[in-house]
Amino acid sequence: MERYLGIDLGTSSVKVLVCQKNGRIETQKVQSYDVLHPQEGWHEQHPVHWEAALKGAIEEIVAEAPHFLENVKGLSVTGQMHGIVPVDSDGNALYNAIIWSDQRNTEELSTLKAMMTNEEWVKLTGNRPNISFTLGKIMWFQKHYPDLYEKTYKFLLPKDYIKMKLTSTFDTDYSDASATLMMDLEEKNWSQQILTLTSLDLAKLPEMKESIEISGKVTEEAANHFGLKLGITVICGCGDAQAQAIGNGIVHEKNWLCTVGTSGQLFVSLDELMMEKNGTVHMLAHGAPGKWVMMGATLSAGMSFKWLTESIFRKNYSFTDLLDLASTSNPGANRLLFLPYLYGERTPHMDEKAKAAFIGLTNTHTTAEMARAVVEGVLFSLYQGYTIVKNATGKVPERLILTGGAAEHPLWLQTAADIFNIPVVRKASRGGGAYGAAMLAAIGVGDCSSLEDLAYDWGLQEEEEVYHPNSRNHVIYEKLFAVYANSYASLKGIYQDLHMI
Repeated sequence: MERYLGIDLGTSSVKVLVCQKNGRIETQKVQSYDVLHPQEGWHEQHPVHWEAALKGAIEEIVAEAPHFLENVKGLSVTGQMHGIVPVDSDGNALYNAIIWSDQRNTEELSTLKAMMTNEEWVKLTGNRPNISFTLGKIMWFQKHYPDLYEKTYKFLLPKDYIKMKLTSTFDTDYSDASATLMMDLEEKNWSQQILTLTSLDLAKLPEMKESIEISGKVTEEAANHFGLKLGITVICGCGDAQAQAIGNGIVHEKNWLCTVGTSGQLFVSLDELMMEKNGTVHMLAHGAPGKWVMMGATLSAGMSFKWLTESIFRKNYSFTDLLDLASTSNPGANRLLFLPYLYGERTPHMDEKAKAAFIGLTNTHTTAEMARAVVEGVLFSLYQGYTIVKNATGKVPERLILTGGAAEHPLWLQTAADIFNIPVVRKASRGGGAYGAAMLAAIGVGDCSSLEDLAYDWGLQEEEEVYHPNSRNHVIYEKLFAVYANSYASLKGIYQDLHMI
């Protein structure tokens, strides 16, 4: 039986998944690593820790059943987007990886905003400048470590660093590149205009490929180090948001995906390139060739609930117990709102200085109501992205697929149905990013003609459960959402003042 390996390099862990040619998952292993905070607002990771975690996960698979890694025909890698690793020509990291949540490049962000208007940035790249994007991180290196910048052979995105360690090749794919703020989205190449404006060297950027193209083969050195078979075909892969969508079969315009994991995304696959001129949502390349993505993003989705559970309630409840308790509260949480801006916010504000807040908190509010308000606040943020995408594209989905950790509890699913006012689906096969990477591997080695066909063959259209909206609850949520949507404008000046202190 031929097999495919999917690797997902996340923010907190790496997942390695093995699946058969029919799409059945044989095993999956997870190994964690830490985020480093050398200064306030700085978020880094050791690339060697990524390698060690990948090696550890593969060793776990071998310990469970060595035959799982036999007959692996292809593998692909997905992972956290926007981060950067400077490497020399031998592939050695010259500095820690600066990951997506890092906020050190505030001065560079101001410089980028002054170079062009938001509309000009969006017309060229599909996006406007944001603290998370890769371009500002490279500019920071250029300014603060000019010697290191000169020594850098390539600046690699996180998944491409791991791919380089497997193959000794230096490349990236269109989907990950489109989230750097350096790619001409329509031409699908590095923008010479942006490189000229920022005085960056094109030679230091990797070659771009389709996500299903071959990057190389597992080298002898990599085979010995990671415990893989020599010569396995390595497929280029894609960014984690796109891989999550592919793993859930989201390759048609009619299918809209809402992911509530650590962060959250409202993901829509499009057959043609469209721009939302204000840049309040992201426009990216899809991992599926010839497709595009319009996406709303919430930086702290499941992370908001994790923060509430672990930092506020001090782990007095498990996630499930706290969600069960929140379910006993009425919709609207007794007129309590939560703004989930723990890390700033993307859609629609694109403001790294935004702060989280409970609004309307009184002495009568309970633990259950606070927990429910967090669930509703995260979904309100994603609903803002939904309304923008709906207006920008003129399209309306028949139903919304919800995935990520939130799909494991009915409260998230039913609340989403009530807020969005459309049926919300939990899939029978809730594939994640590693599964999407395995699908790319199957396509890349030529075992299937298209991701659409593969999604059908692997049963990704099958529904496990459908949650229908409650019209009475939706009326309540529409009233609360109007207040929620106005809250940011009322607090924006306060956020700026707090940031300056």
